[in-house]
Amino acid sequence: MKKGILFSILLALALVVSACGGNSAAKTPQEKFVQTMKNATNVPDQSTYTTSFAVTDIDVASADSSAQTMGILKDIKLSMTTSTDKTVKKSETKLNLTSTNNLLPVSINLDFLLDNKTGNVFIPLKTIVQPDASLLSYLDQSTGGMWSQINTEYPDLKNKYLSTEELTSSLTGKSEAKTAANTKEMEAASKDLNKKTTKLIDSYFSGLEKDRFKEADDGTLTITLTNADLANMMNQVAKMMDDEKVKADFKVIVESQGSEAVTDFDTTYTEMQTSIKDAAKSLKDNKDTSIHIKVSVKPGKDNSFDAITLKTKIDDKSDANAEQSISFTVKTKAEKFVPIADFPTKDQLISSEELNKIITEVTMKMYGGMDLTGTGY
Repeated sequence: MKKGILFSILLALALVVSACGGNSAAKTPQEKFVQTMKNATNVPDQSTYTTSFAVTDIDVASADSSAQTMGILKDIKLSMTTSTDKTVKKSETKLNLTSTNNLLPVSINLDFLLDNKTGNVFIPLKTIVQPDASLLSYLDQSTGGMWSQINTEYPDLKNKYLSTEELTSSLTGKSEAKTAANTKEMEAASKDLNKKTTKLIDSYFSGLEKDRFKEADDGTLTITLTNADLANMMNQVAKMMDDEKVKADFKVIVESQGSEAVTDFDTTYTEMQTSIKDAAKSLKDNKDTSIHIKVSVKPGKDNSFDAITLKTKIDDKSDANAEQSISFTVKTKAEKFVPIADFPTKDQLISSEELNKIITEVTMKMYGGMDLTGTGY
C-alpha cells in the first residue's frame, strides 16, 4: 500500500505541475478536460496557486501497531500557497501544517522567498523563533522553556533571514552560486521538460475512452483512473525517458542543485527508469491493492484554469482478515495574485557564524547544570 500511496502522490504532483493554454472548439467532456489541462499551462506572469493535502479516511485494523499513528493523519491538514512573478524572477511559498488531534494539537507556519535568478532561498526566522502558541508549548517542553527565551535574549533574530546560499557555503566550504548562464540553461531545460510532460499527459487523456469523462452542471470535468490506467501512464513516462533530450534536461536540472546532488547521474537515471517500469508491472499484476483516483478539473473564465482536484482511495486486501484503506485529497486552485515580499537586505541576513554562535549558546543554557558525561557535549 505504501508504494501505491507514493505513486498516487507523485501523480498528483505531476498533474498539478502540468496544470499550473485555449481552444473554444472543445465540445465533448473529454475534449473540454484535455483543453482545460492545456489552458492550465498558460501561467500568467504574475500568479498565485494554493495547494492543499488532507487524508480524508483511514481504515486500519485496531490491532495494527500503526493504527494510532495512522489515525492522527486524518486530523492533519497541509496547505501551500505559492506566488510567482516572472517579470522579476522571484517567488514566495507559504506553508501551513495544522493538526487538530488531541495528541498533537499544533499549527506550523513557514515562509520561503526564492530568487529564481540564482536559486537562493531566504527563510524568515520570525515564524521559527516566534511560532504558533501550540507549537511553542511543545518546543518549550522539549527545551526546558528555552525556546521562549530565544526571542527575549536575541530580540533581533526575529527580523533576520537565513540564506540557503550562505548555509551551503558554510557546510561545504565552497560557493554554489549560479551564474546567469547556468540559470538560463536550467530554465530552458525545465521549460522543455514541462512541454514534453504536458504533451504526454495530453496524449494520454486523449487516448482514453470518451464515455469515461463526465461533466457536472457547474462545468467541472472528471474521470476516475484505476491501477491499469496508472500502470499505462508510468510506462509512457518510462518510454519518454528514452529520449536523450529528456535525459539531458534531467541532468541539467539535477546538476543545478549542486555538484554533490548526484555522483553518478547515468546510473541513477537508469535505475529510476527501471524502477518506474517495475512499479508499473507490479501495479498491473497486483490483485490485492486497488487504486482509484478521481481527477476533477474546473475551467476558469476566458480559457483559463480554475482548479484541479485529485481524490484518491487505496484499498489493500492482501490480508483477508485485516483489509486496509486510505483516502486523501490533493487540490490546487488558482487565486488572485498575492504580492511577494521584498528580499532581505544584506544587514537582515544572518551569517552562519552568527547562527552557530547562537545555537551553541542556547544549547549550553538548555543543558546547563546537567551531567553530560559521555553524551558528547
